[in-house]
Amino acid sequence: MQTPLPMVSPSPQLSDIQHHWARPFIQGLLTKNVVNGFPDGTFRPDRAMTRAEFAAILQKAFSQPKVRQYVPLVDVPSNFWATSAIQKAFETGFISGFPNKRFLPNDNISRVQVLVSLASGLGIAAPAGITLKALFLPEIYQDASEIPGYAIDAIALATRAKFVINYPRIKILNPNRGATRGEVAAFIYQALVFLEQLPAIASDHIVEISTPKIVRQGTNLSLNGKSITAPWIQWVSGLSLRTAIADAVKQIIGIELLNTNDATKQPVEWFSLSANPPILATRREGAYRYLDISDLANAADWKIEFKDNILSLVTGDALVQNVTFIEQSPGSKIVVDLNRATPWQIRQEKQQWIATIDALPAPAILERFKPRPVEPQPNPVNINHQPTGDKNEGETGISKDQSLPPTVESDRNKTIIRGNLPDGLGVRTSILDNPNRAVIELRSDALVERDILWSSGLRWRQQYLTLGKDRFPVFWLSLNLRSSGITLRPIWLAQNSVTGTAPLIQIANKSQVSAAINGGFFDRNSLLPLGAIRSEGRWLSSPILNRGAIAWDDSGIVKMGRLTVQETLITSSAQRLPVVLFNSGYVQRGIARYTPDWGATYTPLNANEILIVVQNNQVTNQIPGGAENRTAIAIPRDGYLLTLRSTPETANPLAAGTKLQIESSAVPADFNQFPNILGAGPLLMLGGQIILDAKAENFSDAFVKQAAIRSAVGTTAAGELLVVTVHNRIGGAGPNLTETAQLMHQLGAVDALNLDGGSSTSLYLGGQLLNRSPDTAAKVHNGLGIFLA
Repeated sequence: MQTPLPMVSPSPQLSDIQHHWARPFIQGLLTKNVVNGFPDGTFRPDRAMTRAEFAAILQKAFSQPKVRQYVPLVDVPSNFWATSAIQKAFETGFISGFPNKRFLPNDNISRVQVLVSLASGLGIAAPAGITLKALFLPEIYQDASEIPGYAIDAIALATRAKFVINYPRIKILNPNRGATRGEVAAFIYQALVFLEQLPAIASDHIVEISTPKIVRQGTNLSLNGKSITAPWIQWVSGLSLRTAIADAVKQIIGIELLNTNDATKQPVEWFSLSANPPILATRREGAYRYLDISDLANAADWKIEFKDNILSLVTGDALVQNVTFIEQSPGSKIVVDLNRATPWQIRQEKQQWIATIDALPAPAILERFKPRPVEPQPNPVNINHQPTGDKNEGETGISKDQSLPPTVESDRNKTIIRGNLPDGLGVRTSILDNPNRAVIELRSDALVERDILWSSGLRWRQQYLTLGKDRFPVFWLSLNLRSSGITLRPIWLAQNSVTGTAPLIQIANKSQVSAAINGGFFDRNSLLPLGAIRSEGRWLSSPILNRGAIAWDDSGIVKMGRLTVQETLITSSAQRLPVVLFNSGYVQRGIARYTPDWGATYTPLNANEILIVVQNNQVTNQIPGGAENRTAIAIPRDGYLLTLRSTPETANPLAAGTKLQIESSAVPADFNQFPNILGAGPLLMLGGQIILDAKAENFSDAFVKQAAIRSAVGTTAAGELLVVTVHNRIGGAGPNLTETAQLMHQLGAVDALNLDGGSSTSLYLGGQLLNRSPDTAAKVHNGLGIFLA
């Protein structure tokens, strides 16, 4: 019967481990008296370990409960030196015998047997509802085919738990080779790290799944029984099932995002003291940034379940204990006392704000804040009154209206609080603990300043900027266009047609962009674009009226300027006919051209247009257009349509059979090199100077004088792109065009372009609008989309 070599007390001076890869793991176990050196001052880390020696180490390392009765093994007599250790390892589920009740104590133990033993004895299991097939071992180990069938699940679990250490090649498992004393020490150490009994050691030899694969994802979410649409994902990290929700979690749960310069970590405020805010890990997948709520949910004792393709979050019962209304000048404050932290959402709708809290209200609160009778409204005295179109978009103009006490109602275990939103006031929210409180303030300076590194090369900012005595709330994204993985494209609603409008948040989601801002102008009746849209070399809509445009390529080069495109038809008789527009919703006397990039058909925008069908560069037909907006005419896939507006004499040189050539060039000519262009206007800045000349771009006097909320883009001297929205100054209206240019200059822009504004102004990031409530945003035709790799 083999007798083990004598051991000595733990010693940090073992002579043969000082330069060994396993030294930190061995030293960690020496300090816990789990392993020992030999009398000669060595550890012999590369010597093979027997099954009996392994059982002896298990006995020292772990204190697991007994899970079964010991079955005597024929080759482990009662007087064997390791009998008690083998018996305990058997009873605690770490090891089992071979057929015929044999243990083979003096045989060397293999690496796979060590890992299977640890996974079994520690009771490691996959997260509920997740199959081990989610971990594809051949992607991790080049010799995965050598893993015995009985051990595949255990190796998958051990890998997830970070037990596996491979030296010298991390992708070679060598499952059937005998385990050395150094390797066993490393495996045991990692198991104790998993049990949180030892600190983790940084090592290049620990097998880790660098980016765990997503095991579930979707957009169907249930929060305490309420159906919500929001992107979510789940993955397995180690042996923990992680759950993350896109940035819309802010609106869903009521989490406030705090400033961060680390794109991998997002500090949040959620019923916590700001001195020690929870930090959520971030994960970028596709167009979204996901925030890992797993630890927050665990701390708050939420239940997260997946059933019928729905991710269900149940946060437990909560109670609204009190609601306090405090008048302020201007505005008011509403304080909601809760018995525990609970999700809540707030939104703006027309001229009111609505808070929904996942908690039952105390009956006395319902009585104190019961809905008021609806009073009939008097007929307006001023019949010429015109709405601003920007009313209650978040922060608006001057108003003498007062904020009234809110009303409180109960609806299916939720508390619904409603209040009026006077013009000129916005909603600011905060959440506190000790006691748990949700605070809603109506104030003229409602903006909460933010500086968040959202992704590499993309920063989200919002703050007040000052011009003279006025303070303007500004929301913007700063993009490093030289950062790899950032791509810009025009976006619009339907890829096969330029007709149609929708809220920017819908267009952005459909286009799968990470960020976007509303773009150029459009006709709200025909739903057609009024300005330049060029995407990847395709002109979907031509420039109009010498208006400002932004052009770019994928190398990060951006140009801004006033843009026209000069296009000429040349007939077979060398007659030159100017084309005044192509692919445009703008109507102008002369010849206009429509290509398949416009869509499958063209419907006359004027009465009595004459349509010329051109196929393979030859006129094939002339068609009377008839009434305005009536009959759709097919645009040939191998050509284009010409429409003659108020110029019937032009039909003569365009008779059937006439061959045509087209000359086309942008002015200035350097715009020709850019495959992507988006037009709007007016141009605000060039070369660091304000060069605003709205009349030169054929904008009306009323437009030039208008003060309204604005959207704009700019570039800095360092090559960054600024994507900006500006809302109404505190206590007044929005900026005029000159003020917009001055604000862009403050932000560091050297070139800048005004975009469509007013109720269209929308800034989108990761599934949410940053600058306003979605309920207040109008439909837009197009936008500037930002794709992140």
